Amino acid sequence: MRAPFLIRAVAIGVALFGSMFPAMAQIGAGGTIVGTVTDPSGAPVPDAAIVITDVDTQTVSRVTSNASGEYTAPGLPVGRYTVQAEVKGFKKFEQTNLPLNVGDRRTVDIRLEIGSTTESVVVEAEAIQVQNESGEVSDVINGEQVTQLATNGRSLYTLTALIPGSSSNMSDYQSPTPVGGSSTVSFNGLRVSHNLYMIDGGEDLDRGGSGNISVMPSIDSIGEFRALTSNYSAEFGLASGATMTMVFKSGTKDFHGELWEFFRNDALDANNFFLNEAGKPAPELRQNIYGFNIGGPVFIPKVYNRNREKTFFFYNQEWRKIVQGGSINQQVPLSSQYGGNFGSTLGSSLAKFHTPCSNQVSATIAGKFAAAGVPLSVCPASGNPTYAAWPNNTIPASLLDPNAQLLLNAGIFPGQSITSTNNGVTTGNFVGGANAPTDVREEIVRVDHHFTDKFWIFGHWVDEAISQTYSPSQWNSDNLPTSRDVFGNPSYSGVVHATYSISPTLLNETAFNYNGNRISIVPIGVITQPSGFSVPQLFPGNNDNRIPSIGLSQGESAYYDIGSWPWHNKADDYQVRDDLSWTRGNHQFKFGGSWMLYKKIQDLFGNTQGNFNFNGTYTGNGFADFLLGYASSYSELAIQDAGHWDSKSYDGYVQDTWKVIPRLTLNLGLRWDGIPHTYEETNRQSNFYPNLYNPANAATINPANGNIVPGSPGLGASSNSILAGYPLYLNGIGIAGQNGIPRGLVQNNWALFAPRLGFAYDLTGGGKTVLRGGFGIMYERIQGNDVYNAGPNVPFTLTSTLSNVLLSNPTVAVATGTAATAPITPPGITGLAYSDYNNPASYQFSMGIQHQLSASTVLSVEYVGNQNRHQNDDRNINLPPDNPALLASIAQGKTQYNSVVPYLGFGEINVSEDAENSYYNGLQVELRSQLRRDLTLQAAYTWSRAIDPATGNGGEGDLANVSDPYNRAYDFGPSGLDRNQILVVNFVYDLPFFRNTNNLFLKSAFGGWQISAIGTMESGLALNVGLGGTYGNNGIPGSTNRPDVVGSLSYPGTIAEWFNTGIFAAPAPGTWGDAGKMLLRGPGRDNWDISLFKQFAFSESGQRNLEFRFESFNTFNHTQFNNVDTTFSDGNFGQVTSVWDPRVLQLALKLHF
Repeated sequence: MRAPFLIRAVAIGVALFGSMFPAMAQIGAGGTIVGTVTDPSGAPVPDAAIVITDVDTQTVSRVTSNASGEYTAPGLPVGRYTVQAEVKGFKKFEQTNLPLNVGDRRTVDIRLEIGSTTESVVVEAEAIQVQNESGEVSDVINGEQVTQLATNGRSLYTLTALIPGSSSNMSDYQSPTPVGGSSTVSFNGLRVSHNLYMIDGGEDLDRGGSGNISVMPSIDSIGEFRALTSNYSAEFGLASGATMTMVFKSGTKDFHGELWEFFRNDALDANNFFLNEAGKPAPELRQNIYGFNIGGPVFIPKVYNRNREKTFFFYNQEWRKIVQGGSINQQVPLSSQYGGNFGSTLGSSLAKFHTPCSNQVSATIAGKFAAAGVPLSVCPASGNPTYAAWPNNTIPASLLDPNAQLLLNAGIFPGQSITSTNNGVTTGNFVGGANAPTDVREEIVRVDHHFTDKFWIFGHWVDEAISQTYSPSQWNSDNLPTSRDVFGNPSYSGVVHATYSISPTLLNETAFNYNGNRISIVPIGVITQPSGFSVPQLFPGNNDNRIPSIGLSQGESAYYDIGSWPWHNKADDYQVRDDLSWTRGNHQFKFGGSWMLYKKIQDLFGNTQGNFNFNGTYTGNGFADFLLGYASSYSELAIQDAGHWDSKSYDGYVQDTWKVIPRLTLNLGLRWDGIPHTYEETNRQSNFYPNLYNPANAATINPANGNIVPGSPGLGASSNSILAGYPLYLNGIGIAGQNGIPRGLVQNNWALFAPRLGFAYDLTGGGKTVLRGGFGIMYERIQGNDVYNAGPNVPFTLTSTLSNVLLSNPTVAVATGTAATAPITPPGITGLAYSDYNNPASYQFSMGIQHQLSASTVLSVEYVGNQNRHQNDDRNINLPPDNPALLASIAQGKTQYNSVVPYLGFGEINVSEDAENSYYNGLQVELRSQLRRDLTLQAAYTWSRAIDPATGNGGEGDLANVSDPYNRAYDFGPSGLDRNQILVVNFVYDLPFFRNTNNLFLKSAFGGWQISAIGTMESGLALNVGLGGTYGNNGIPGSTNRPDVVGSLSYPGTIAEWFNTGIFAAPAPGTWGDAGKMLLRGPGRDNWDISLFKQFAFSESGQRNLEFRFESFNTFNHTQFNNVDTTFSDGNFGQVTSVWDPRVLQLALKLHF
């Protein structure tokens, strides 16, 4: 049990005030001020005393110019600064109101004038500058954008889509939770899971969460963040996508605080397009997000910190209480079909979906058909009986499986809300869903302490308590609201940082970070087997008497799935690093390294209650197969064990920022990453190695059912009592830590050297137009998902898979009626490629120009590209010969897959391979304007193309299955998050009207107004068209076939037909369709989120005020199509199945004091 928040906060405080290590730092959490001191002739001025003062805390940093007149002040906290310089014989120089953002390298060149130091030259800092010290591609979302732009759900994920080069498929409403929110934003075509989030220099990432963060900080606690997207410093690594570096707000010498509530209610909102069509009201929505923060000095009058310059605190607490109704639009079986009567709803006869020879049944089943009055015919090729047309297209009641009827009566499928008929086929869709409450409490504390001008330290602690209900259930195949889950996710993050300036040219930095979470998922809803349900299981692992998963395809695409729940996870991340900055001449060197340990205890994923799939093998319709109880496949996990996983990483780097001449700066860096593969602490993991497989011990397979014949060679035993006496096939299996098998199952690659090269060249010498570019290699630290679920491998446990079996007894084959009391099923394997492990590498490059149009406006035009190697995917390597006739026979159930594979004794052997290549080329244009009081404007345009074969519709995670395991080139095509054109505009504008009038009425009523907006205009996502049906009609489990193209593609653009579906046709059985990968394009978007604020000032300065906020999302209530059904075998093929959210309103009050 974790210690209470206050205890941990006290612990942080003790660390802050008791620690005297002369070195802790703000890695990735601060900025640098650089410049050159010159006299009126332009000659450098050495030994100038430069004082840099934080305006808000009055803390001071001191540096001295070198022989070349250059100075560098690294490791400065984010904030506003005054830069002063004094040299005898010259007037005192002072630049005021210099903004320093996270990761900034601001240039303040000091031009001294002849005179006395009692005289001053005061210069107002420019609000925005070109980047003339670095070739990196990065962007800042400043504090005003963070707090004043309306974010739908108040999630920081929304703000990441404002960055040039980003492509998002996030939902409109973002759940304000770390794991529950959607982080599907790709940067420069790279996968979502390759992004990295940092807070105050410490990592904030759930490494099993496909790119999600560990804690979701309150929007009002974030000072700002920078997204590093290409060619950045060697200081950063372990992620080839974007690195988001956020900083928390900190206390100042004066007390400041806020009190707020953000309110939403469905009574204020427009209704969803499909709900309107179904005559249903808008789903319930009750959102109350409220909280407060306060920051200021820690002092005791006349005793401690009397000048308020040493110790500061910031405290933020927020509650997020949300009740959200479901808005599912999912095809489901028609209730009129529950009794077996399909009538004319299918547009054709059930029996005519397949040729007579494709539906073989046993003599016992044939007898039942005969007794029910269903005419039979004999397949000439085999002599086995097959059924012909059904009388009146109705399955007789005597043939209906009683367990299927019990599941229908229990309510695993919801009833249809609407029906529609297209091309003679009548389909039903459920529209609606159960309420899903979310309850979050979050506390954040940050403390800063300045021991001296040379040594300061800060730290934060974040504590989140999260409870969410999901409907449908998450992280599985469930797409129905009948089974749900309650998701508990307490999360935490702690950072301690300090900075010690050893000398004016030497700064040492060290940091410690600790973050993690706990996850508990409990199923609710229709989950318990109904009375009388009698389906035997292979293993005794279903302790909670859960209903097996039921998946339908070929006709419907409904999936009832409790999944792996209940399920538990515990993750902790420890990081230590040290960095040293050294300025020597016109070089600023930075050296450093880090060590990380990530520990995770995670239950295996898998269905111990069993998983049935019905894909129309027997009737051409998945639901008809279900009613008969004829499953195309059944799988069951024997033991849901928990793995204890460890991941370590090491790195070291050197970076030189070399001012070659005043107009040219080079960024030269080299980084080394040591990223050994994740391993299980007790070596309870195994892998399949082809070189260990002995063909002489190949298993003997029963061709009738695909099971291993008892007494077959290669069989062994498990030490687990549940599997005691159950023979396991172990030929080719290697166990971690035994017989030379590495603990991480693969040989690690330790030669990961990553050069980083960049330049910035001032084209005119005036610091207004800069040519920038660079090249860098980034290595990816693959998340442990490639092995977290490898624990089910034999001999520790196994997932047993059977094909073409009965629902009422999955050990009985439909074709033969053969039963086995304890079948020895060939185990499936989830593992790693047997070759040496290659970390994914991204070769990134850019070239562009930045031009300062005015003191407040900068235009950037960049070409950004990358070439990526060794990208991960999943591929089945246990493949039968690529023979169309054989594959067709497997797909039709006449040949058992397990009997014709090269590694007899195994089913699918899915291995994670580092074999994919991906590419990105993009033009990125950005306009930024920062008028000090009136306007913050950012416009980002991206024109790009991203190629990534191993991705699917709308998702960019690792480990996607290769569609055609025989031919990787079959998947060559656009990325799943490829949008060719994206324009995102955002602004915050303080309306100037009546701001300074002396008329109190006019000032109160019409002054103090602010408007902000985010406008998104983007082309449609690339979409893949899949075949669906019986293993994609090619007989290979886990593959994804596509149809043939027999016409020219066009886009009617209607709900009923987004693209012309008539150009597609099913390929011949056992072959692969010729439709290209990601052939289609989905709907584009044109969306505006506009907000209006009004401030009522309580003080002359305006700092104390009450702010009323009126925020709107999809302000113009424009119906925008979203998802399209792209599965050829679905009844909804080609139809728009969802729309983006309608107009939603949010009201808020915020008290600033």
